[in-house]
Amino acid sequence: MPTIKISREQKNNMRMNLEEVVGMHKELEKKISVFSEHTEPEEYRKFWQELLENNRSTVRKITNFMVRKCNR
Repeated sequence: MPTIKISREQKNNMRMNLEEVVGMHKELEKKISVFSEHTEPEEYRKFWQELLENNRSTVRKITNFMVRKCNR
């Protein structure tokens, strides 16, 4: 498959948008952590922890993409 040349402007725009999405995920992580701390039933706490892990995985996926595809 041939490599498609992407302009620096498009890379910068994509990176800026992804940075905003990462920021939203980090805010979500804070909220989930607070909710988890105030939840008593273990079953519910485990669910919050699962959501945290999934959210962190998503942040890693986004940041890895930024490094590979947006040169940052």
